[in-house]
Amino acid sequence: MSDDIAIRLQKVRQMHGYSQRELAKRAGVTNSSVSMIEQGRVSPSISSLEKLLKSIPMTLKDFFSFDPYSEAQYFYRQHEIEQEHQQGIEHFRLAEIDNKNKALSYSVYKPHSSSGESLLIADTDIVGFVVQGELEVTINNQVESLHPGDGFRITILSPYRFKNTSSESATIVTAS
Repeated sequence: MSDDIAIRLQKVRQMHGYSQRELAKRAGVTNSSVSMIEQGRVSPSISSLEKLLKSIPMTLKDFFSFDPYSEAQYFYRQHEIEQEHQQGIEHFRLAEIDNKNKALSYSVYKPHSSSGESLLIADTDIVGFVVQGELEVTINNQVESLHPGDGFRITILSPYRFKNTSSESATIVTAS
């Protein structure tokens, strides 16, 4: 158990950019205490571990539930981003690895393209804004023409549609 705690504590400390000395100072413990825990020579009490984790901050639950052996991916090249192309629309979606329902996306609507004649039904809340061009957005039978910097919010189960009525491409960024 102390080896598991040692590896986890070292990984968490490094992820937050703290030296052993910095973590010890923040937690109000000695540097040698942190060092001995990370070497697996000492198994900390729950209260000692909580004290260290509060200075990060992190809960015991989070500490024991994350995988210290996985290598997180922080940057994505264009070829690694999920892409979908359909009648005049290009969708690019960057999903959270552990939760496929959380995503940041951008979509480019070619001139006179739309998400379809039928309204779509939102399976989650969606927020977004127009970053380029002009886009007609329908939400719950309300229709607005949005321009760069304008935003929108679609709540779960709301019917919606995006339509580019102009002769220039329109780009939106959404988070869901």
